[in-house]
Amino acid sequence: MSNEEDYHHTALQFFSDPDQEDTVDYPVCQCTCPYNKAPPLPPKTVPHLHNNHHGSRMDVKTISEPSTAGGSGTFHQQWYQFSDGTSLHGFKFIFEGNRITRIAFSIFMVLFVFKLAWQLRESVISYMDHPTSSKISVSNVEGPALVTFPTISICSHNMVTQSYLDSKPGLDLLYEMIDTWQPDVTSQIDFEDPRFAPYADYYYSDVLKEGGPSEVNVLQCSHFTNDCTSALHSGEAMERELSMRGYCYRINPNGKLMGKGGDYGKLSIKLFSDLNQYSSTGKKLAQVGYSVQFHDHEQYSGAIPNSYWMSPGLIYKADLSLTRETRLQPPAGRCNDTVQYNTYGRNEENSCLAQCRDDAMMAACGCVLVPPPYNTDANYTPCTLKQWTQCGLAAYDNWYQSYVDVNRTEEVCYCYPSCREVFYSVSMSSSLLSRFYAKDHVQFLPKGYNGTNDVLNNLVVLDVLFVNTQELEIEQIVAYGWTNFLGDVGGVLGLFLGASAFSLIEFAFFICQLVWTYVICAWRDDR
Repeated sequence: MSNEEDYHHTALQFFSDPDQEDTVDYPVCQCTCPYNKAPPLPPKTVPHLHNNHHGSRMDVKTISEPSTAGGSGTFHQQWYQFSDGTSLHGFKFIFEGNRITRIAFSIFMVLFVFKLAWQLRESVISYMDHPTSSKISVSNVEGPALVTFPTISICSHNMVTQSYLDSKPGLDLLYEMIDTWQPDVTSQIDFEDPRFAPYADYYYSDVLKEGGPSEVNVLQCSHFTNDCTSALHSGEAMERELSMRGYCYRINPNGKLMGKGGDYGKLSIKLFSDLNQYSSTGKKLAQVGYSVQFHDHEQYSGAIPNSYWMSPGLIYKADLSLTRETRLQPPAGRCNDTVQYNTYGRNEENSCLAQCRDDAMMAACGCVLVPPPYNTDANYTPCTLKQWTQCGLAAYDNWYQSYVDVNRTEEVCYCYPSCREVFYSVSMSSSLLSRFYAKDHVQFLPKGYNGTNDVLNNLVVLDVLFVNTQELEIEQIVAYGWTNFLGDVGGVLGLFLGASAFSLIEFAFFICQLVWTYVICAWRDDR
């Protein structure tokens, strides 16, 4: 074998055999290659062929590169090795290439990091604000096309009848002064006066209950094609509710009545206003007749602040639609499910306010105007007329003024909406009763009324029906949650840095490795 063939064969054997000895003999010259032993960097050894005047020969050329093994090498070398292998695109150009390239990519990197920090700040602020939105869906009732009728609370504007006041001498004037709802007027009532003395220990709630409108004022009831008048008067489909609105009618108290969509399943109720029994205070009202509320059977009218007025001589049509609303708990929402029920039925914002009002009156006077429906432990005692005039009304007025004060910074009542609520959206329309209709209903009038004009002056007709059998679902949802936050941050990371979750893990691991190498190990060596 010639010399040229010999060193070609030796070089090829050296680079193809990883177990080659450290010292390699070449036919032309001998040199020692420190292969993978010299710390911190193993030199790369490559053959270099050239010709000179002595003939052909091969020299061994050594090229040094930054170390990567086991955290060895200088701090700059480790950053170089990380930038060359990281998935953060463009990071390696900060350490290699000419000076212009390194400067340009360094500037881009700084700008992109600032943009990332700004976007991260905005995303964190949006996430911490917990913005919400509403998801609205419509569902059909399962099974037969039936919808649960609401509980219908109807209260007369004439809270105490004139015949009751006439039966108790002196009570008419006393009640007229009390019904002004003005503390400066009621505080002047002297119960030492012989006219008022017999009523000092009368409970206000008993006056409303005994002197309230009679059940016969509910003249007729029809459900589908069935007559439900007897069911109302027997207590099966109607109860009486005592509240600050008076002694009211509570129709469908247990929520058992069902209805279909449209006129096919309507509930029709005929009410008699009995204007001859209006007291002197009732006759001063701008509105006569009734107020009506539509609500879930676990609610009570005494806790509901709004109602619809109904005047005599009109027929009212109430188009209902059932709505179920679901709310979020803190921090995104305000609902509270820690208390399910209170003294006014299912715990919600309005019933909580009613209980808060009673608590304030109990604290100030030791009594309330009317005990709540769920007074099982008898913790709330009714006020006598004397207690109400001397303390109760003033305490109620103080609570009311504090609650409606929009400039007040402190909470009067810590009441929050329920996390799940059922309510009925109502669209009311009305039309005049015709004289022909009134003439046919003279026969249903109570004693003392016998003409068409009496019907037109006293009769109120209420038709309750559902627009359709669909239920509206309103769900409060988080508009910007954890997944939105991750999506925004990940999008900016990918757009400006070409990074992913693994890139962040990789970078964090590298920083931990640097801290271990240059901080912890150095501290241990110093010790």
